[in-house]
Amino acid sequence: MKRTDMRELAFKTIYSRFFNPTEEDVYKNADKEGLEFTSQILSNFAEHYLEVNELISSHLKGYTIERLYKIDLAILILAIIELKYIKNPKEVVINEAVELAKKFSTDKSPKFINGVLADVVKDIL
Repeated sequence: MKRTDMRELAFKTIYSRFFNPTEEDVYKNADKEGLEFTSQILSNFAEHYLEVNELISSHLKGYTIERLYKIDLAILILAIIELKYIKNPKEVVINEAVELAKKFSTDKSPKFINGVLADVVKDIL
Protein backbone atom coordinates (compact mmCIF):
# COMPACT_ATOMS: atom_id res chain seq x y z
CA MET A 1 0.00 0.00 0.00
CA LYS A 2 1.43 3.39 -1.01
CA ARG A 3 1.81 6.24 1.49
CA THR A 4 -0.76 8.19 -0.52
CA ASP A 5 -3.29 5.39 0.04
CA MET A 6 -2.38 5.15 3.73
CA ARG A 7 -2.76 8.90 4.11
CA GLU A 8 -6.17 8.73 2.44
CA LEU A 9 -7.17 5.97 4.86
CA ALA A 10 -6.17 8.11 7.84
CA PHE A 11 -8.03 11.10 6.37
CA LYS A 12 -11.22 9.07 5.92
CA THR A 13 -10.98 7.83 9.50
CA ILE A 14 -10.46 11.31 10.93
CA TYR A 15 -13.30 12.66 8.81
CA SER A 16 -15.65 9.83 9.81
CA ARG A 17 -14.98 10.49 13.50
CA PHE A 18 -16.62 13.89 13.19
CA PHE A 19 -19.89 12.09 12.51
CA ASN A 20 -19.60 8.63 13.99
CA PRO A 21 -17.13 7.81 16.76
CA THR A 22 -17.63 4.10 16.07
CA GLU A 23 -16.97 4.30 12.32
CA GLU A 24 -17.33 1.37 9.97
CA ASP A 25 -14.37 -0.82 9.21
CA VAL A 26 -12.40 1.35 6.79
CA TYR A 27 -9.31 -0.79 7.28
CA LYS A 28 -10.37 -3.89 5.37
CA ASN A 29 -7.95 -3.29 2.45
CA ALA A 30 -4.98 -2.02 4.46
CA ASP A 31 -1.74 -3.98 4.78
CA LYS A 32 0.45 -4.08 7.90
CA GLU A 33 2.48 -1.00 6.94
CA GLY A 34 -0.72 0.89 6.16
CA LEU A 35 -2.24 0.00 9.49
CA GLU A 36 0.91 1.06 11.36
CA PHE A 37 1.07 4.44 9.60
CA THR A 38 -2.65 5.04 10.07
CA SER A 39 -2.42 3.99 13.71
CA GLN A 40 0.45 6.41 14.26
CA ILE A 41 -1.61 9.26 12.81
CA LEU A 42 -4.72 8.36 14.78
CA SER A 43 -2.92 7.97 18.10
CA ASN A 44 -1.45 11.45 17.60
CA PHE A 45 -4.92 12.67 16.63
CA ALA A 46 -6.33 11.39 19.91
CA GLU A 47 -3.45 12.71 21.98
CA HIS A 48 -3.04 16.15 20.39
CA TYR A 49 -6.51 16.98 19.05
CA LEU A 50 -7.03 20.14 21.11
CA GLU A 51 -3.52 21.44 20.45
CA VAL A 52 -3.90 20.86 16.71
CA ASN A 53 -7.28 22.61 16.68
CA GLU A 54 -5.78 25.60 18.48
CA LEU A 55 -2.95 25.73 15.96
CA ILE A 56 -5.41 25.64 13.07
CA SER A 57 -7.58 28.32 14.68
CA SER A 58 -4.60 30.61 15.14
CA HIS A 59 -3.87 30.48 11.39
CA LEU A 60 -7.37 31.07 10.04
CA LYS A 61 -8.01 34.47 8.52
CA GLY A 62 -11.66 35.49 8.40
CA TYR A 63 -12.86 32.07 9.58
CA THR A 64 -13.42 30.23 12.77
CA ILE A 65 -12.71 26.54 13.07
CA GLU A 66 -16.45 25.93 13.47
CA ARG A 67 -17.09 27.42 10.01
CA LEU A 68 -14.65 25.16 8.19
CA TYR A 69 -15.91 22.34 6.02
CA LYS A 70 -15.36 19.19 8.03
CA ILE A 71 -13.47 17.69 5.10
CA ASP A 72 -11.05 20.62 5.08
CA LEU A 73 -10.66 20.41 8.85
CA ALA A 74 -9.87 16.69 8.64
CA ILE A 75 -7.25 17.35 5.95
CA LEU A 76 -5.66 20.12 8.02
CA ILE A 77 -5.59 17.93 11.13
CA LEU A 78 -3.98 15.08 9.21
CA ALA A 79 -1.35 17.33 7.65
CA ILE A 80 -0.45 19.06 10.90
CA ILE A 81 -0.11 15.74 12.70
CA GLU A 82 2.25 14.54 9.98
CA LEU A 83 4.25 17.77 10.08
CA LYS A 84 4.48 18.29 13.81
CA TYR A 85 4.48 14.82 15.36
CA ILE A 86 5.49 12.35 12.66
CA LYS A 87 7.97 14.76 11.04
CA ASN A 88 7.25 13.84 7.43
CA PRO A 89 8.75 16.20 4.82
CA LYS A 90 6.73 19.41 4.53
CA GLU A 91 6.68 19.39 0.73
CA VAL A 92 5.20 15.88 0.65
CA VAL A 93 2.67 16.56 3.40
CA ILE A 94 1.41 19.80 1.88
CA ASN A 95 1.21 18.30 -1.60
CA GLU A 96 -0.72 15.28 -0.31
CA ALA A 97 -3.09 17.53 1.66
CA VAL A 98 -3.79 19.60 -1.45
CA GLU A 99 -4.40 16.42 -3.45
CA LEU A 100 -6.88 15.18 -0.82
CA ALA A 101 -8.67 18.54 -1.04
CA LYS A 102 -8.84 18.25 -4.84
CA LYS A 103 -10.27 14.76 -4.55
CA PHE A 104 -12.72 15.20 -1.68
CA SER A 105 -13.54 18.88 -1.19
CA THR A 106 -14.57 22.03 -3.05
CA ASP A 107 -12.77 23.78 -5.90
CA LYS A 108 -11.53 26.49 -3.51
CA SER A 109 -10.30 24.09 -0.84
CA PRO A 110 -6.89 23.18 -2.33
CA LYS A 111 -5.79 26.83 -2.32
CA PHE A 112 -7.22 27.34 1.17
CA ILE A 113 -5.50 24.22 2.55
CA ASN A 114 -2.21 25.22 0.93
CA GLY A 115 -2.39 28.72 2.43
CA VAL A 116 -3.20 27.58 5.96
CA LEU A 117 -0.49 24.93 5.92
CA ALA A 118 2.09 27.37 4.53
CA ASP A 119 1.40 29.62 7.55
CA VAL A 120 1.45 26.70 9.99
CA VAL A 121 4.79 25.46 8.67
CA LYS A 122 6.39 28.81 9.53
CA ASP A 123 5.36 28.28 13.17
CA ILE A 124 6.20 24.64 13.71
CA LEU A 125 9.28 24.02 11.59
